[in-house]
Amino acid sequence: MIQLKKKKELEEISASSMSDIAFLLLVFFMVTAVFFVKEGLNISLPRKDAEPTLILRENVYEVLVSGDVIKMRNTKIGTREFSSLKEFRKELNALEIDNISEKVALVKTTGDTKYANMLDALSAVQLRGFTKVSVKRLK
Repeated sequence: MIQLKKKKELEEISASSMSDIAFLLLVFFMVTAVFFVKEGLNISLPRKDAEPTLILRENVYEVLVSGDVIKMRNTKIGTREFSSLKEFRKELNALEIDNISEKVALVKTTGDTKYANMLDALSAVQLRGFTKVSVKRLK
């Protein structure tokens, strides 16, 4: 007589507690994570009923960001063109600007300008010490 061997059934590992472990790990990493908060742009808008402010042309430093090219213009320094942000920052930091808190930086951008380039130029102007900054997008 031939006897057939019974196949042993493999016992399954219970996975019901895996979701609990995953949830606890998720909560642990969320609680221990460090969130960096960057300071945004400090913007003070004029009041609705305020009179327009007149500024002398010699107190205005125009910065035009067009694509990857940056141009800076002022009555005292004339017009200068820079091919890189590094070159622009170097020249801007080398300029002797008296009473920089009273000067105005006008940052203009064109439609083909990358957002990062405009922000880099704006950051360079603010790091230089300009407290009055205006931003305009040209068509």
